[in-house]
Amino acid sequence: MRSLASKKYGKPDSYEIFDLPMPKITGPDDILIKVSAASLNPIDVKLATGKMKMMWPSPLPFKLGYDVSGTIIAVGPEVSSHFHPGAEVYSRVPEKCRGTVSEYVVSPMSATSLKPISISHIQAASLPLVALTALQAFDAAEKHLEGGLKGKIVYVPAGLSGTGSIAVQLAKNVFGAAKVITTLSPSKISKAEELLGKGVLDQVIDYTKENPTTAIPKGSVDFIFDTMGAGLASLHLMRKGGIILSIATLPFGPDLKRKVPHMPAVFVWILNTIGAIIQFRARRYGVDFRPHFMEESGKDLARLGEWVEQGMIRPVVGRVAKLEDLKSVKEGAWEVFNAKGGTGKFVVEIEGSQ
Repeated sequence: MRSLASKKYGKPDSYEIFDLPMPKITGPDDILIKVSAASLNPIDVKLATGKMKMMWPSPLPFKLGYDVSGTIIAVGPEVSSHFHPGAEVYSRVPEKCRGTVSEYVVSPMSATSLKPISISHIQAASLPLVALTALQAFDAAEKHLEGGLKGKIVYVPAGLSGTGSIAVQLAKNVFGAAKVITTLSPSKISKAEELLGKGVLDQVIDYTKENPTTAIPKGSVDFIFDTMGAGLASLHLMRKGGIILSIATLPFGPDLKRKVPHMPAVFVWILNTIGAIIQFRARRYGVDFRPHFMEESGKDLARLGEWVEQGMIRPVVGRVAKLEDLKSVKEGAWEVFNAKGGTGKFVVEIEGSQ
């Protein structure tokens, strides 16, 4: 089967289309999917460089992609009957199944959900990782804040990034935030309402003209979903009892140890020390600060699918390339790698998607 991979650790210029063996069902709850579309995320292109290989070793060639939308062609003996050959599904596959930018991929039932009927495979493939990341962060904030998120003030930097575009919609349309604040470049401000829907954003800060750390009143924000690594610089914006969850901060030692059990003890110690310093600073403001990790979850994808069908969540796809057009695939991957200028997600169309 055709698969996007790199025969050595490297940046997008090293990516090639390989002819690799088709994956097989090995577990009783495995689902074999014929891929229609897959999307690339920052974690894909960053791990492919090998910078994390001491903590997170990966076999070569390095296969790319965790997000997939496609059609079931076979299932293991313990898979639920509603996942049957011919059913359309989407998934954020676990690490052991990485390589969704391929013609076929295996996903466990626990990570898989039926695809929302109202959207295309291209749109569905844009969702899993970013939508799960955002939803699970908002679930955590909902539990942490007294009275939940309804009526609260939420700040999500980069509101038209892959994760940010879903997060702001969840904040307003699902969790009922009273005010949603974000940052955008001038070229994206005019697109925001069309892409996200009317009334999702209450305050948009043009970061080329204003610094959000001064444009937002001190002590006014209940929850910051930090997508850009600005959480510590924003502590003064928080109300006491608020929470910052960051996907752009080094994980604390115990968190990463759970994800990477073989991680050397010295890395755990370093990350523990950094984490202790961060939490000490946050506690001085009466704020809970935590790195945030996504967990693959078919159940959460099913929740998200319901909101998509109800029109509460809109996928935001910025760029699409066909797998056979390697030049365009590399250009899209570079856009993800550089994290500049893109809107929404970059999706690779494999075959027959709409």
